[in-house]
Amino acid sequence: MPLSRMGLIQRLPQDVVNRMAAGEVLARPCNAIKELVENSLDAGATEIMVNMQNGGLKLLQVSDNGKGIERDDFDLVCERFATSKLQKFEDLMHMKTYGFRGEALASLSHVSKVNIVSKREDGKCAYQANYLDGKMLAPTKPAAGKNGTCITATDLFYNLPTRRNKMTTHGEESKMVHDTILRFAIHRPDVSFALHQNQSSDFRTKGDGNFRNVVCTLLGRDLADTVLPLSLESTRLKFKFTGNVSKPIASATSKNSQNRKTSRSFFSVFINGRSVRCDILKHPIDEVLQNRSLFCQFVALHLQIDETRIDVNVHPTKSSVIFLEKEEIIEEIREYFEKFVSDIFGFEPRGDVKDEEDQEEEEFSFSQVPIINIQSIKSIEAIRRPSVSNEKDHMEVRTDSKERKIDEFVVRCPGLKRPRTDSEDVFRDEVEDVDERIQNQEFNDEVSMVSVASTVDRRLNESQDLGEDEELECATTHREFQFESLETLRKQIVSNASLSLRELIRTSTFVGSIDPETVLIQFGTSLFQMNFSAVLREFFYQISIFSFGNYGSYRLDDEPPAVIELLELIGELSKTDENYKDFGVFCDEGARIEAEILLGQHSELLHDYFAIKMEWIGQKSDERRLHVTEIPSLVHHYVPQLEKLPFLIASLILDVDYDDEQKCFESISRAIGDLFTIHTHFITVEKKVSEFSTMHWKPLIKQILMPLVKRKFIPPEHFKEREVIKQLADSHDLYKVFERYLKRNMGFQTFYDDLGKVI
Repeated sequence: MPLSRMGLIQRLPQDVVNRMAAGEVLARPCNAIKELVENSLDAGATEIMVNMQNGGLKLLQVSDNGKGIERDDFDLVCERFATSKLQKFEDLMHMKTYGFRGEALASLSHVSKVNIVSKREDGKCAYQANYLDGKMLAPTKPAAGKNGTCITATDLFYNLPTRRNKMTTHGEESKMVHDTILRFAIHRPDVSFALHQNQSSDFRTKGDGNFRNVVCTLLGRDLADTVLPLSLESTRLKFKFTGNVSKPIASATSKNSQNRKTSRSFFSVFINGRSVRCDILKHPIDEVLQNRSLFCQFVALHLQIDETRIDVNVHPTKSSVIFLEKEEIIEEIREYFEKFVSDIFGFEPRGDVKDEEDQEEEEFSFSQVPIINIQSIKSIEAIRRPSVSNEKDHMEVRTDSKERKIDEFVVRCPGLKRPRTDSEDVFRDEVEDVDERIQNQEFNDEVSMVSVASTVDRRLNESQDLGEDEELECATTHREFQFESLETLRKQIVSNASLSLRELIRTSTFVGSIDPETVLIQFGTSLFQMNFSAVLREFFYQISIFSFGNYGSYRLDDEPPAVIELLELIGELSKTDENYKDFGVFCDEGARIEAEILLGQHSELLHDYFAIKMEWIGQKSDERRLHVTEIPSLVHHYVPQLEKLPFLIASLILDVDYDDEQKCFESISRAIGDLFTIHTHFITVEKKVSEFSTMHWKPLIKQILMPLVKRKFIPPEHFKEREVIKQLADSHDLYKVFERYLKRNMGFQTFYDDLGKVI
């Protein structure tokens, strides 16, 4: 064939194919250890020993006392897709062994030099062979050896220099191998595991089947004494859920604080005996603990599913599986674990908690407004804890919010009902520059900030369907506007800033939430109460101004609410609640139609600058109605309380002067600030932000809103006059009262009276 007609696609050489496949199965030494340990367990071993040098790169050896390898099988032992555990594809439906692909030893021989010594129990002697690139280098020969198999790999990744050079930190590889063996040892207490790396972390377990002894040996007696069993079985979904967890403790206790500094927490998941990564099984456990501000140092879970309902052939590493009806299974596990935690602490079941105000509902309730029918948005994963120094400072004065929380001191008694009370992504990443301007009183014309939704996620002017999980598309440009009125409003925010309050909030420590509108913070030795509702209202106003024209948005796709209907609802509310009498104008149908026309005339402005999109929907001209189809997204994953949407529409009509540019921009931004403020009335019985949200209000405040406020919020000077932040107590004054009590040996009532005066 002429050269000009030759194709560009060619078959890769077999050695290249094998090396590429090996690199996928064995990415790190810990992957090789996992595969070899699983082979040992499949062989019925009761003793498994792992030896390593230089993190497994120089030497990696796994020996066991299993049934061994027949001499006739040595030829195929390192050949790809050669296995004794699978004869036909249908056998995958009933897999009871760890291995089945026949790739592990083949892959190991393609990236290292392998030596195998094995002896059958009925054999006269052991036999050994050396392998390279999947082939036996010489015939087997007799050797000295115990019953079982010993597999040694040297110079791991010698022919993959890039990967090997990236693993220069042997300590990290050793740690990952240690974690792998640790998981197997805890999961299989009936098997003796030993790890030798010539490090302090070396260990050996007895293999006597005593779970507590294994945990005691590996993680310490203090932890072992707190371990509690889990057990759940479902005949309908054909699964059995078992495991062990340490007794949950408040995530803020001094003991837990010290544990986090001296040791690491343990979490493992085994599904049908396989060590896998399964975030969907971890999330419900995390959610239950997080919602109650609890922490478990030890969690070992095992999920046994009917073999016909699970697919283990998902990835060459066998680190993930797929099983049927996972949503239902996970939900049952979540409900069981929540009841498990509630039984330990005597918490009142969440489904039975009802406030008196909820029992005496008014005729009209915005929680019943059919604004939108949406699917749930995934809740935020727990934010990773920052690393801490090894210094043992637990005896010093606490300044870290992670060490103690107000929840630790709250006793939840069955039947006790807490009274309810009524009820703002901000600026660019260079917020330090803003702090510097505030401190130096340098308020120049170069005020330009964008929201977290714009700077971190880069989702400018992009819509997000509330029912979708896909990431928002990235925008490529940030729009700049030269409105003089906008610059004036930005300068006002900066020039009216309170330096002392900014410093207080920025360096404060979050203590806890009293309710969705009130939080406690610590500054120095003083405890402060913050009107979080007022802070959020001003905070989201600032976001609206600095992120002007660069919002993200949420799209209300399913039955978007009509403006007329929202105004009618709020008009009805004015008849039953004196606080909303100003909305009585919307009781008149003519006024509602005029308001609809007004918003329709300014819909382009609202959409382009503020991501509030309204569209005329209807087939016939006389049936066309204005619907709200998009709302702003200021903080990613935070959907405002949609029950407040009627108030936003009413504010856009009553409070906005569309003829005055500056007043128009300011009042619309204020209305958006009100929308994103958390209102206690719309918190659900399950403590979620609203009926249209899956996020609970405490994690929202603690993990998302409060950190943003601390980093980005510019508090105005008038907050001092309004006592938005007021001091409750000072530890110095409290100590004086206590000292006085000790010296004078006063009665407890006098002590509490004096303490009350200080607070």
